[in-house]
Amino acid sequence: MIKIPRKMIFGSFEVPRCQAKSKRSGLQCRKAAMQGKSVCRSHGGASTGPKTTAGRQRCAAAKTLHGRETRAIRAARDVKLRELREMEQTLKNAGLI
Repeated sequence: MIKIPRKMIFGSFEVPRCQAKSKRSGLQCRKAAMQGKSVCRSHGGASTGPKTTAGRQRCAAAKTLHGRETRAIRAARDVKLRELREMEQTLKNAGLI
């Protein structure tokens, strides 16, 4: 957790404010953000995230863009690209390319 230095101004503490914005008015929430977070308690600052495997899978599914890109797909692509680079380097060292 990040400790945020607090400054006393005119009898009250100056603290970072919640970054959440209203859908209706577009105005920023003016509550104090929770320590180490960018939002207040009302907007999810107290949330610790999903704990169960099913909950984590739901979050991963929600963060998937058009079903094409996930962490697993990116990891598999990275492995294949690393293998390809190693093969290219081997061919360069052998003088074939």
